[in-house]
Amino acid sequence: IKPALLLHAYKTKAWRMQLDKIQSAFRDLMLDHPDALQTPEAEFAAQFDEYGIALPERLKIYRNNIVNSATDALADKLPTIEQLVGREFLEAMCRSFALKNPPQHGCLNSYGAGLPEFIKAFPPAKSLTYLPDMAALELAMNAAYYAADDKPLRAENLQNIAPENLPETQIKLRANIQLMHSPHPLLAIKEFCEGDQNGDIDMNAAGTPIMVSRPKFSVQLVPLSLDEHAMLEQLQSQRTLGEAAEHVLTAYPTFDFSAFLLKHISLETFLAFDANTSSGQQKQDLTQ
Repeated sequence: IKPALLLHAYKTKAWRMQLDKIQSAFRDLMLDHPDALQTPEAEFAAQFDEYGIALPERLKIYRNNIVNSATDALADKLPTIEQLVGREFLEAMCRSFALKNPPQHGCLNSYGAGLPEFIKAFPPAKSLTYLPDMAALELAMNAAYYAADDKPLRAENLQNIAPENLPETQIKLRANIQLMHSPHPLLAIKEFCEGDQNGDIDMNAAGTPIMVSRPKFSVQLVPLSLDEHAMLEQLQSQRTLGEAAEHVLTAYPTFDFSAFLLKHISLETFLAFDANTSSGQQKQDLTQ
């Protein structure tokens, strides 16, 4: 961010501070307690003419814009949490997060990493034990929505692989796939907040593993069994199909590998081989 205030100083003043120090001082002021704006560092303040408007008043405008933009960008990603705690509580929490964790990039689409951990230590949310995981789910949905476009693996791609080579095949998950396993009933809570359930909700009910994905243009939440969640985690760790299946079958002897593959090819969970660099050699072998 290069505010007009700094640009004006660059054009009209002989530097007594280096540009990086000016920017650093400006950043610190924006994220400090509001009272700090009343007494900016003298060396910093000396870079600017007042033009009839006191420097603290001009700095307030920038601070409000920066903090409010970060707060709104983050809060808007959390519609379920807004339903649960209200907009005022949500904005106060996001504002506190933004002051301690300012955006590091100009694009705010991916802003919010670290919020679930922040909520765990946020005193007003101490009794809301499900809130950090709900924030993680909504941020995962946002990440899935903005994930890079790629091609899904099709059934015919696997049919071209000789059965004896299948265990050594590595299948990757698409960029939009996010896996979650919370002890809290996140799906039930979300559905309740969206008006898809009637009556009360049991907040003490067990959670269900979830796959967040964006197969086409919208994000979807897919409940998973424990064994398929474990299998997806293994593939996400870049294990081969044989290694992943062996690991999962040890923990879940009734795991149906064929049904798993069919389901997730249908859901477009896997990355196509032409975009899957680890499968390039497999494709080459198939053509020989």
